[in-house]
Amino acid sequence: MLNGVQTVVLDLDGTLYDKTGLARRMVRRLWWCLPLLAAERLARRNMHYVQYASEEEFFEAFFTHMSRGHWWGVNVAATWYDTVYMPTMIRLIHRYHKPRSEVMALVEEAKAKGLQLAIYSDYGCVVEKLEALGIDPKPFELLIAAPQLGALKPSEPCARRMLEMLGAKPETTLFVGDRDDKDGASARAVGAKFLQI
Repeated sequence: MLNGVQTVVLDLDGTLYDKTGLARRMVRRLWWCLPLLAAERLARRNMHYVQYASEEEFFEAFFTHMSRGHWWGVNVAATWYDTVYMPTMIRLIHRYHKPRSEVMALVEEAKAKGLQLAIYSDYGCVVEKLEALGIDPKPFELLIAAPQLGALKPSEPCARRMLEMLGAKPETTLFVGDRDDKDGASARAVGAKFLQI
């Protein structure tokens, strides 16, 4: 699979670990704020294929979507996301999830061959999630979430910008992910290879 590959770009959630049960645990843990959880999901769905100029613009739009039609404002949505939602997800990953052995074997093989490694997530807190899984972030040359580049996967401009940051050529890059509609579509958008987990 790594023949002709110089760069391996891995998705995080669902790829580095099996996220089965995570959504259910999030709902159980955050039952007291179910409307905010539902608003986060809806905002994420509504913002696919919308490109913003910066991370700040993306999150301003994201939290505005989350607040539309609800009693809470943008600041409440942002504070909840940063201080409740993401920390809860990280704690649950640490407690209940382990890295996928087959993906970690691929990472080790890529490292042994001297290939460039990157994490390209649709969520933030990449370093914190890697640490929660017990994965050393040091071997990865780039750790980035698509919203930092102004959109969600499978944004072509975000995927291109990420490859530019790595100095990687699409034709020698392998995207590894669990979702064809996000990770696979990102790879196809830039002309890279894709391996679905």
